[in-house]
Amino acid sequence: MLFTQLIKGSMKVATDIPGLDKLMDGGFEEGSINLISGKTGTGKSVFCLQFLFNGVTSFGEKGLYVTTEETEAYLKKQALQFGWDFSELEKKGLVKIVAFEPFDIDTLTTKITEQVNLTGAKRVAIDSVSMFELYISEAYRIRKSIFKFLQKLKEMDITSIVTAEIPEDSNALSRFGVIEFLVDAVIVLQYMTIAKYKRSLMIRKMRTSKHSMNIHPFEITSDGIHVMDV
Repeated sequence: MLFTQLIKGSMKVATDIPGLDKLMDGGFEEGSINLISGKTGTGKSVFCLQFLFNGVTSFGEKGLYVTTEETEAYLKKQALQFGWDFSELEKKGLVKIVAFEPFDIDTLTTKITEQVNLTGAKRVAIDSVSMFELYISEAYRIRKSIFKFLQKLKEMDITSIVTAEIPEDSNALSRFGVIEFLVDAVIVLQYMTIAKYKRSLMIRKMRTSKHSMNIHPFEITSDGIHVMDV
């Protein structure tokens, strides 16, 4: 297996997604911002739900799910398909799902900050930043706004994942090809058949950490994402 070089000294936040953490030398960097990118239906929202659920149940870390595209009820229903009862966790104050419309990034940033402070979340999933880009027409404003948004996330005591949709027939990793250059890590989910598996992932970059540079098949089972050994 090919790996990039390691810069030592950082703490890891494990995803506890079967087969994934060993590809990232133990998980995401503590306090990092990580992009999960892929076309429609590749498993981005499932990844977010699993990351937060495992954070609570395996490590006792509270979670916050910010959705800009779906409703809270829809995501809770989706999570139940995998045996993840977010409604029960929410009652216990361990996780929260909130839906915000991303008309203004500054307002959204303020709302997320308030929710992090209110919930004490250590893991945050934002699904998705692609919606931000729909409300900003000029390319320079997109980069400036996303950079400012990510800087605010960095100031919080959290490890976050953000999703972005790859448009059809695009070689970029997000709608305008901006955010992938600003985050700490990028994982791309894709439809690519390897052996008997229909989905695959690749870790495109991880700052300050070694990681696999190979393409790895994964499947979505009744209990979530499993990255397979082939």
